Amino acid sequence: MSNKDTKLNYITNYYEEQESQDYPVSFYYVDFKDMFMGTVRHHWHQKLEIDFVRNGSATFVIGDSEIVVNEGEAIIINSGQIHSAYTDGKSSKNIMLSVLFSPDYLFDNNESFLTVKYRNPLISNRDFSYYHFTPDKGKKELDCIRSIITQNLNKSYGYELITKSLLCNLWIFLLSALEKDTRKASSLSLADTDRVKEAILYLHANYSKPLTLDSIAESIHLSKSECCRCFKRASHLAPFEYLMRLRIYESALLMQKGDASLKLSDLAKDTGFNNASYFNKTFKKYLGCTPSEYKERIKRSHRDALNPYGISL
Repeated sequence: MSNKDTKLNYITNYYEEQESQDYPVSFYYVDFKDMFMGTVRHHWHQKLEIDFVRNGSATFVIGDSEIVVNEGEAIIINSGQIHSAYTDGKSSKNIMLSVLFSPDYLFDNNESFLTVKYRNPLISNRDFSYYHFTPDKGKKELDCIRSIITQNLNKSYGYELITKSLLCNLWIFLLSALEKDTRKASSLSLADTDRVKEAILYLHANYSKPLTLDSIAESIHLSKSECCRCFKRASHLAPFEYLMRLRIYESALLMQKGDASLKLSDLAKDTGFNNASYFNKTFKKYLGCTPSEYKERIKRSHRDALNPYGISL
């Protein structure tokens, strides 16, 4: 795993489980009520990601697109795409099952005939940032995705080979679909996407410091207006909105770790807020309670009612 992948695993706090090198397929159960702010935070990775919505619905932000995936539907997201997901809160239960897999599992030689003919045209295709499977447009493929999940839950003899076969079927479907439908292309240039990724990494490395829009824009060598434009289009958030969410996330995480000696004024300073009053106001805006109330919740229940890791404790 590259250094950049390691950083991304750290900053997302979502895909923490690591698959084996022999079987590079991972499965995750995501209950949005347990996710921090009810959101799967912005992240990206080299693997392809399949998200099957089992209950409720989820809205995916992928580059400059926003896609609502309803119960019983699925979406596949291409390698390297900045994406996040959230729910509208209308359903009492919003659960999805996520599958991450490396294309190397299907194509193990970068110069082979199969890689050149089938792998590269999909992974490198700018017209493919995602594909939304619905009963009207992908019923057979939805059955295929359900089978992948079932095989890996049961782990019967040969499930790895069956999974590989099912993923190959999906791959062929996507290649065929892209020939007919190029509406899934992102209008973001590759350079813009890379700049936003660098800006996100910069914010995660420096959130505790007194950042300005000038310093964020400078970190990716853009003007302030161009920085805001790129960031908003790729994440649907302004740079400072992203920064505030990140700072609140990190402050909640520090409280989770249970350092009783940490004063709220020090907590505010450690997470980039220059005064406790503004910290309290921002914390309540995002989490619906003050930092003091949040600490009390943790003490009372011995668990995190607003768990930053998205894991039921």
